[in-house]
Amino acid sequence: MHSNINETTVLRQITKYIRQKLELKVILTAAAADLRLFLGIDRVKVCKFNLDGSGEVIAESVNDDGLPSMLGLHFPGDEIPAETRELYLKVRVRSIVNVDTKEIAQSALYDLETAEILSEEICYRAVDPCHLEYLTAIGVKSSVVLPILYDGKLWGLLACHHSKPRLISEADLELVQMVVEQISVAIAQNTLLSQVPERNLRENSIKHVVTLLHSLSTVELQAALAQAIVAFGGSGGRLCIAKKSEGNKIDSFIDCLENSSDSLKLYTHGKQPVMPKLAKYQLMEQYSVWQEYYKSGDYDIWAISDIYQVHELRFLQVAFQGSQVCSLLMIPLQYRQHLLGYLSIFRNKLERETFWAGEFESDQRQLYPRQSLNAWRDTTKTLSCEWSAKEIDLAREISKQFAFAVQEYQLQQEFDKQTDNLQNTMQKQQALVKALTKMRQIPWTR
Repeated sequence: MHSNINETTVLRQITKYIRQKLELKVILTAAAADLRLFLGIDRVKVCKFNLDGSGEVIAESVNDDGLPSMLGLHFPGDEIPAETRELYLKVRVRSIVNVDTKEIAQSALYDLETAEILSEEICYRAVDPCHLEYLTAIGVKSSVVLPILYDGKLWGLLACHHSKPRLISEADLELVQMVVEQISVAIAQNTLLSQVPERNLRENSIKHVVTLLHSLSTVELQAALAQAIVAFGGSGGRLCIAKKSEGNKIDSFIDCLENSSDSLKLYTHGKQPVMPKLAKYQLMEQYSVWQEYYKSGDYDIWAISDIYQVHELRFLQVAFQGSQVCSLLMIPLQYRQHLLGYLSIFRNKLERETFWAGEFESDQRQLYPRQSLNAWRDTTKTLSCEWSAKEIDLAREISKQFAFAVQEYQLQQEFDKQTDNLQNTMQKQQALVKALTKMRQIPWTR
């Protein structure tokens, strides 16, 4: 039974929220409230999928007398089978479940490429017993679920739940579909707006690094390293480049890696790996894993979200043992075709409390649906910190700036040395001229 709010009001309101450029969660919560009031049901929730396939209820409107709140709860990745996700994504299937009749109805299917309706009829079939028991366990008698798409991907789901049997008309279903489409618009706008401060932060980070590397009287590699670590939210980092040899010549970085650590110049800031005394090398940059990774000559960023999942980095796992460091961003510094050094950024693992909607075991879920949605707490202490695409782009830009600065720094060192040698030579020549002049002034005696 509909409230005083009508279809036009529901759509006008969500459009107004979008135009006001409110935060996404505010828009979703308000839209859920308007839709729930219009449909006269107990709960409307928006669930967003995470990268690992799990989901989180990020917005909700609920009638507390009908159903409990699920806001903030997480759901495991296997909550929705892969084939169902595929249907949501490819043909935007809309599922309507009636628990009493034990039927599920699937609405008109759409071809995303042609935008043509493949079937105008609603198809009915028996509900999977596991899904039926699950809905019964959480007190839901009728359910309507629609996929939320963004950028060609399954972003999340909008679910309408009621504690009593309820038929949904075709007109109501189309309204819910229009709300979902407006939600996709809100997501796109929010993504675009969030890119502005991110872009500003990135530009400011690059600007600070550039200032330290190029705009001062001297190349401030140490300070630039510290600024780069801050830009990535790191807990530590290091810059490793070639050092002048005994002959006052700077050898290639690769040659220096093969020699002793005395051939390398190291800048460090923050948390650092501690190599065991019996380790083959005392510097992490000397291990062959890096040269092996870059043997093709393609010196791109190596973004490692969890060093403990890379077997070749076992030496680094030992070096960081007992610390919170989990992620590594290896940034090779390339000038033209030459490798000048490595800039590496370390980041700590995340510790996050996740509230799951009922305790579960992933291998038993399909056999025994959860009998309760009472929230239970799972503290994940080894959650790795993924490097985003924007951070990798930032790393590429910072790599260029550091490479130019290192090249300039090394050229300046060679120039200074040549200048010193020239001055020493001139001083010796001047001393020799003075000595010869004095000798000529001494009278000859027979």
